[in-house]
Amino acid sequence: MAPAIVHFTAGFVIVLAVLWIVPITRYRLTGAFLGGIWGVGPDAHHLFDGARGEQLRAVHDSSIADVFFFHYTLDRPFFRELGIELTFLSLAALGVAFVLYDWRFGRRAPAVTLFGAENKTQNESRPPKGSNQNDH
Repeated sequence: MAPAIVHFTAGFVIVLAVLWIVPITRYRLTGAFLGGIWGVGPDAHHLFDGARGEQLRAVHDSSIADVFFFHYTLDRPFFRELGIELTFLSLAALGVAFVLYDWRFGRRAPAVTLFGAENKTQNESRPPKGSNQNDH
């Protein structure tokens, strides 16, 4: 079974990649976060006891769980043996996704000024104090 962080990052990165292409302008990171939660969805059987927990466990142990961003496939024995490597790769993919997201959608921060200081561009557009432009 792959660690939960692998399932979360798989969902997050896949949704963020899709939202990179779709021409929406807001809530990309929120959508990616919800994709990460969706990827962890089949592990909800750990939260419930009784019949509900057994039903969720049946979904977790079936190929239907691949709808949750390849959850079933990531829990196969081959990937279980690669737990540390898979965790590293998923976190590296998450880092690359954040860098690409920032590169594409990031904005430059405004210039930082001291409290109470006037903006330099405002000073350049104003005439000096005490001068009257009509005196020419």
